[in-house]
Amino acid sequence: MTLHQYALIAVMAVVVIILRSIPFMLFSGKRKVPASLLYLGRVLTAAAIAMLVVYSLYGNLNYPTCGVKNLLPGLLASAVTVILHCFLKNPLISIIAGTACYMLTI
Repeated sequence: MTLHQYALIAVMAVVVIILRSIPFMLFSGKRKVPASLLYLGRVLTAAAIAMLVVYSLYGNLNYPTCGVKNLLPGLLASAVTVILHCFLKNPLISIIAGTACYMLTI
Protein backbone atom coordinates (compact mmCIF):
# COMPACT_ATOMS: atom_id res chain seq x y z
CA MET A 1 0.00 0.00 0.00
CA THR A 2 1.09 3.52 -0.68
CA LEU A 3 1.38 6.43 1.72
CA HIS A 4 -1.68 7.99 0.08
CA GLN A 5 -3.80 4.92 0.85
CA TYR A 6 -2.66 4.88 4.47
CA ALA A 7 -3.51 8.58 4.76
CA LEU A 8 -6.99 7.98 3.32
CA ILE A 9 -7.64 5.15 5.79
CA ALA A 10 -6.43 7.31 8.69
CA VAL A 11 -8.65 10.25 7.70
CA MET A 12 -11.68 7.97 7.32
CA ALA A 13 -11.01 6.38 10.70
CA VAL A 14 -10.77 9.77 12.41
CA VAL A 15 -14.00 10.98 10.77
CA VAL A 16 -15.86 7.83 11.84
CA ILE A 17 -14.59 8.11 15.41
CA ILE A 18 -15.64 11.78 15.59
CA LEU A 19 -19.08 11.10 14.13
CA ARG A 20 -19.66 8.16 16.48
CA SER A 21 -18.58 10.14 19.55
CA ILE A 22 -20.70 13.27 18.92
CA PRO A 23 -23.91 11.84 20.48
CA PHE A 24 -22.01 10.80 23.60
CA MET A 25 -20.46 14.25 23.91
CA LEU A 26 -23.79 16.02 23.37
CA PHE A 27 -26.03 13.90 25.58
CA SER A 28 -23.82 12.71 28.40
CA GLY A 29 -24.27 14.21 31.79
CA LYS A 30 -27.21 16.48 32.54
CA ARG A 31 -28.53 17.06 29.01
CA LYS A 32 -31.61 15.02 28.22
CA VAL A 33 -32.06 13.35 24.84
CA PRO A 34 -34.87 15.09 22.92
CA ALA A 35 -38.04 13.09 22.36
CA SER A 36 -37.70 13.49 18.59
CA LEU A 37 -34.32 11.73 18.64
CA LEU A 38 -35.67 8.91 20.79
CA TYR A 39 -38.55 8.50 18.31
CA LEU A 40 -36.14 8.38 15.36
CA GLY A 41 -34.06 5.79 17.18
CA ARG A 42 -37.12 3.57 17.47
CA VAL A 43 -38.49 3.89 13.93
CA LEU A 44 -35.46 4.31 11.67
CA THR A 45 -34.18 0.76 12.10
CA ALA A 46 -37.44 -0.75 10.93
CA ALA A 47 -37.73 1.82 8.15
CA ALA A 48 -34.22 1.06 6.89
CA ILE A 49 -34.87 -2.68 6.91
CA ALA A 50 -38.17 -2.24 5.07
CA MET A 51 -36.46 -0.05 2.48
CA LEU A 52 -33.74 -2.67 1.93
CA VAL A 53 -36.30 -5.45 1.51
CA VAL A 54 -38.31 -3.46 -1.02
CA TYR A 55 -35.16 -2.42 -2.87
CA SER A 56 -33.78 -5.95 -3.09
CA LEU A 57 -37.07 -7.53 -4.17
CA TYR A 58 -37.70 -4.73 -6.68
CA GLY A 59 -34.18 -5.22 -8.04
CA ASN A 60 -34.90 -8.90 -8.63
CA LEU A 61 -38.18 -8.05 -10.33
CA ASN A 62 -36.49 -5.64 -12.72
CA TYR A 63 -33.65 -7.97 -13.63
CA PRO A 64 -33.38 -7.69 -17.45
CA THR A 65 -33.76 -11.36 -18.35
CA CYS A 66 -36.41 -12.94 -16.14
CA GLY A 67 -38.68 -10.63 -14.15
CA VAL A 68 -41.13 -12.39 -11.81
CA LYS A 69 -39.21 -15.68 -11.91
CA ASN A 70 -36.37 -14.00 -10.00
CA LEU A 71 -38.76 -12.58 -7.40
CA LEU A 72 -39.95 -15.92 -6.02
CA PRO A 73 -36.73 -17.02 -4.23
CA GLY A 74 -36.51 -13.65 -2.51
CA LEU A 75 -40.14 -13.75 -1.40
CA LEU A 76 -39.77 -17.31 -0.10
CA ALA A 77 -36.56 -16.48 1.78
CA SER A 78 -38.16 -13.33 3.21
CA ALA A 79 -41.17 -15.34 4.40
CA VAL A 80 -38.90 -17.93 6.04
CA THR A 81 -36.94 -15.18 7.78
CA VAL A 82 -40.06 -13.41 9.08
CA ILE A 83 -41.79 -16.60 10.23
CA LEU A 84 -38.71 -17.89 12.05
CA HIS A 85 -38.12 -14.54 13.68
CA CYS A 86 -41.73 -14.33 14.87
CA PHE A 87 -41.51 -17.75 16.49
CA LEU A 88 -37.89 -17.92 17.69
CA LYS A 89 -37.11 -14.21 18.31
CA ASN A 90 -33.49 -14.92 17.34
CA PRO A 91 -32.17 -12.65 14.57
CA LEU A 92 -29.08 -14.77 13.92
CA ILE A 93 -31.04 -17.96 13.25
CA SER A 94 -33.62 -16.09 11.19
CA ILE A 95 -31.03 -14.42 8.97
CA ILE A 96 -28.96 -17.57 8.49
CA ALA A 97 -32.04 -19.67 7.65
CA GLY A 98 -33.39 -17.02 5.26
CA THR A 99 -30.03 -16.73 3.52
CA ALA A 100 -29.73 -20.52 3.23
CA CYS A 101 -33.27 -20.72 1.86
CA TYR A 102 -32.47 -18.07 -0.74
CA MET A 103 -29.21 -19.74 -1.76
CA LEU A 104 -30.93 -23.13 -2.11
CA THR A 105 -33.77 -21.75 -4.19
CA ILE A 106 -31.60 -19.85 -6.64
